[in-house]
Amino acid sequence: MSISLPPSFSFTVPLSSVFFIGLAGGADSGKEAFCRVLIQELQKNQVIDSNKALLLHLHDFYKELSDEDRVRASNGLYNFDHPDAFDWDLLALVMDDLKEGHLTNLPKFDFATKKRTYEMRLKDLEKPRVVLLEGIFVLYSQRIRELLNMKLFVDVDDDARLVKRVARKVSEPNPDSVDNILTEYVRFVKPAFDDFIQPSKKWADIIIPRGIENVTAIELITSHAADLLGRQQQPNSTRPSRLNSPSVLQELKSAAGSTTSSACPSPRPNSRTHSEGGTRPGLISSSVSGKGVLGGSTDSLYKPVPE
Repeated sequence: MSISLPPSFSFTVPLSSVFFIGLAGGADSGKEAFCRVLIQELQKNQVIDSNKALLLHLHDFYKELSDEDRVRASNGLYNFDHPDAFDWDLLALVMDDLKEGHLTNLPKFDFATKKRTYEMRLKDLEKPRVVLLEGIFVLYSQRIRELLNMKLFVDVDDDARLVKRVARKVSEPNPDSVDNILTEYVRFVKPAFDDFIQPSKKWADIIIPRGIENVTAIELITSHAADLLGRQQQPNSTRPSRLNSPSVLQELKSAAGSTTSSACPSPRPNSRTHSEGGTRPGLISSSVSGKGVLGGSTDSLYKPVPE
C-alpha cells in the first residue's frame, strides 16, 4: 500500500528557526490535550528541550469586548464561535514577533470578566524552537495558514464532542444548565462547525481521526517534525535533504497524481477569498449574510468556506 501526500504539502524546510504547528478542529475535540501530548513526545524523543516549546491558544486572541458586548455575552447573545470574534491582526503580530525572536506580549482572555490581559514574554527567555497554535479557526485564515509549517486537523465525531462539552460545562465552578448548553450549541457551535471549521479541514496537511486516541498519528507527526527540525538545525550543512531529492520528489508527485480519491485535503487554490475580512490589501470580502458575533443575521465579511 502506497502513501500519498497532498499536493499542498510543503516539502521544504522552513527558513525561520521557529517551527509553527497549527491544530484545528471542532469545539471540545481535545485539541489542547493533543498538543500537550505532542510536546511531550517531542521532548521525550529529544527533538526539543523542555523550555523550547510554546503552546498558544486561539481563544486568548478574542477581541476586546465593549461594555455592551459583555452584557450580550452574559445573556448568551454574543457569538464567540465566529471568525469576527477574533483579533487576527494581534495573532499575526505575535507569531511574527516569535518568528523573529522579538520581545512580545502574549494575550490571555479571561472568560469570567470577558477581558484580555497580557503576559510579557521576556527577552532573556530562551527562544522557542516549536510553537503550537490550537483553536477552532486555526486553518480558516489564509494569513495565519501562511505562517504555519505544519497544519493539522483533529477529526472527532459530533456526538462525542457534544458529550464532552456538556460534561465539561456542568462540572465548571459556575455551571450552566444543560438547557443553556444545548441552546448555545444549536445556536452558535454547530453552525460554526458546519460553515467554517469542517470546510477548513481541506487546508490540513494531516487529518487526525479520533484525536488524542490516535496513537499512530501522534507517532507519525512526531517523527516527521523530528525529521524537519533535525535538518533545520544544520543550516550550513551540505548534506542534501532527503525530501528535496529529485527522485523522492518525483515519487511523491507520481503517487499524489495517481490518487483519485483520498482523505487528504485538495490542492490549495490560489484564491484569497477564504482569508479573514477587513481592509487589508489583497483580501477579498463578501457580503454573504450569516450568523455574526451578535447572534443575528449580519453582513459579515467572513463567509462560510464553500465545500
